[in-house]
Amino acid sequence: MTSERKTVMVSVRLPASLAARADFVARNTDGDIKSRSAALQAALEAWLPEQETKLEKLGVIPKKAR
Repeated sequence: MTSERKTVMVSVRLPASLAARADFVARNTDGDIKSRSAALQAALEAWLPEQETKLEKLGVIPKKAR
């Protein structure tokens, strides 16, 4: 039996213009990004490492959920 990967769903409110931009990227990008959710996930994954590094420099050790 394979192990299931548990995920947490987060519901957010976004400005309509940001949602439209994410839709545009998802429709017009070749590769793994096929939906608005995938586009937003990729953006967060690109943004988070720098923010975590900033916190670590301030002495705050973030919990990394992986």
